[in-house]
Amino acid sequence: MSEDIFQPQSSPDDALVEQLHTITYLTADKATVEQALRTGYKLDWTGWKKPKAPELDQLNSYFGLVGTDWEMASFYAVGTGRNVGIRVIYSPEPADIVRDEYDGFLTGGATISFPKPDLYDHEKLMDSIGIKSTIGVKEMEFQSPTGEVYVSAEIVYFAPENIYLMAVKRPEIFVPVGPMDPDTEIGGAAYSARCVENADQVINFMHDVLGYEIRRDVEFEIGEKSALLMPQGAKERFIQAFAPGSCTGYCVIMDHGDNNRPSTASSFGPPSRGIVMWSFRTKNLDEVIRRANSCDTRILKAPQFLDSPFLGSKRVVVLEDPSGFHIEVFED
Repeated sequence: MSEDIFQPQSSPDDALVEQLHTITYLTADKATVEQALRTGYKLDWTGWKKPKAPELDQLNSYFGLVGTDWEMASFYAVGTGRNVGIRVIYSPEPADIVRDEYDGFLTGGATISFPKPDLYDHEKLMDSIGIKSTIGVKEMEFQSPTGEVYVSAEIVYFAPENIYLMAVKRPEIFVPVGPMDPDTEIGGAAYSARCVENADQVINFMHDVLGYEIRRDVEFEIGEKSALLMPQGAKERFIQAFAPGSCTGYCVIMDHGDNNRPSTASSFGPPSRGIVMWSFRTKNLDEVIRRANSCDTRILKAPQFLDSPFLGSKRVVVLEDPSGFHIEVFED
């Protein structure tokens, strides 16, 4: 097998913060999101839950929400396909949208991606439930660290709040981007991507505060028919960050230099709509906080015990990374 960044050289014992645990997706269109994740991506779920007193006031304050009409659901894979969970918050209240249109240059949370070997079959399924792809299946050439050229394929779908849902196939010589269920031939979310204007600062945060490994940091030219609807010839800096010892649940950072288009939203986190938070588990929250303070990282929510409907009662902190994105770290 060729050298593969998905095969870690480190140990999970070296990880301060584990692989990506949960992606928070805030939407005003719960029906479409539910259809996409349950039918299109074969995820199990908790059903929609409306928080009640006494946790309602705490959760409103924590997520910046108002009123009693919002609901929350957790979507996840089980068994051999288990991976990153998706916490969907539905709110009917008016709110900023992080991405005001489908545009790969827009800063902020952009994609949620899943492993799938038959992308053409998946496109038919998604089309049958009214969810369209951007350009169909896109095949791309990449170069391995040893210089070998290989072809990966992906398909990108339009999802509510102008984010992209993806399915990804890697060549058979490499491990897939995430584990898959042998019956459904799909797995839980394997990674999430976002666009930033300051990649170097975000990399430093991922490494110095979260302890992540930067296993790929390359710049390439956008080719013909970009699946994220970017013009041919534009430059993209593409970064993949993994927890030590992990081979999935990673984070992708994209920086398009002069082509970056700043979001008009007042915040990249809730109560704005879109992909608004990444959550990570740690066994040493005090060390994460110490590192955050030493790097002058803004702490948005001081350490507290939060009675979350899906995480249980955990000690958590919410950080703001250098791009303004919200990072939740909980101790377990």
